[in-house]
Amino acid sequence: MTFHRGVTLTTATTLGHADTSNLGPSAGNGFYKRWPDDLALLQDLGVTDLRLTLDWARLQPKPGDLDGDWSERFDNIVDAAAAIELRVWATLYDGASPRWIDNEGGLADEDTVTTWWPRWVERVADRFGDRISGWIPFAAIPDSLPQQPWSDTWTVLDGGEAPVVAAVGHDRLDTIQRFLAEADRIGLAMSTDVAPDHDPTEEELAAVGGQLGDALMRAAELAEDIPLVVSEYSPHHTDPDVNGLLVGRFVDAVDAAIEDGVDIGVCFLDPAIAGPDSPVGLLDKDRSPQPAASAFLPPTPD
Repeated sequence: MTFHRGVTLTTATTLGHADTSNLGPSAGNGFYKRWPDDLALLQDLGVTDLRLTLDWARLQPKPGDLDGDWSERFDNIVDAAAAIELRVWATLYDGASPRWIDNEGGLADEDTVTTWWPRWVERVADRFGDRISGWIPFAAIPDSLPQQPWSDTWTVLDGGEAPVVAAVGHDRLDTIQRFLAEADRIGLAMSTDVAPDHDPTEEELAAVGGQLGDALMRAAELAEDIPLVVSEYSPHHTDPDVNGLLVGRFVDAVDAAIEDGVDIGVCFLDPAIAGPDSPVGLLDKDRSPQPAASAFLPPTPD
């Protein structure tokens, strides 16, 4: 038994944040123009799953219906991925929101998030839901999010065949039990505490692997019988070689947890392709495989 290899396609890395985003504008890594080739390259390397952020600021630049042009663009990406058997898991929030949401008080405001978030989820589900393999609405559910918006998310998405994942940061495992009644799977957003420019020793790398393994086992215990998903693993070290070593320790931790009986269906490595603020990834900005690729992806048959 093993896990499916997924990668993240977040707004910040791929498209950059739009003018209509509360974090924009910012530059992406060229995915906007190169996405057909990028999807094919990822599939050729052995990636099976994509966590794709459906960018709220582009799809709903003002309250109301979805933007037609951007809906069509995301339609094309989702359909092209399906055509080459890449499963798309949709994320609806990974840190940025439309500027008009901030003007209404932002997601930290209970009235704003309770009013507008479910409407956003409904519109995306109506447009894309029949082609989505899984929902990870939040890459990691924000600390400040009240329970009601998550309950509304579950109510909207629970009727489909695609599993709904409640993802939390690996440093917030105590919150997992809040979501057991309203999730098909529990997700973990994982990272390491190695400084981006630090050259770790073998002992430090072993400690990283131990910490990752402990988090997975603790999450499985808290999740009871609900399967796990790693919604993202982000080493984000500036040295590609060290990045690959960290990814290798992560894979070892996942494999060990699975051998111990933990049900981990898919893990998403972040980022798929390096972006302006993420110098390394599975692929660099020129789309050349990095050490993380050989550490994360299973060997291809001869």
